[in-house]
Amino acid sequence: MQDLPRTFRVPGVPVVGIVFTLWLITFLAPVTWLRFAVWFLIGGAVYWFYGRRHSLLNQ
Repeated sequence: MQDLPRTFRVPGVPVVGIVFTLWLITFLAPVTWLRFAVWFLIGGAVYWFYGRRHSLLNQ
């Protein structure tokens, strides 16, 4: 199914999707942004500490 030729393509769809998504997230409540920032920092810390210990370059 993925190898079929695409006979119809709509130009600009990725750009429209990005703009629409950015427009939607501008209306999020500040508490949502705070939660995102906290979880982003927690995830970054887990990634950092796990990567430092389990990296193949660390051997």
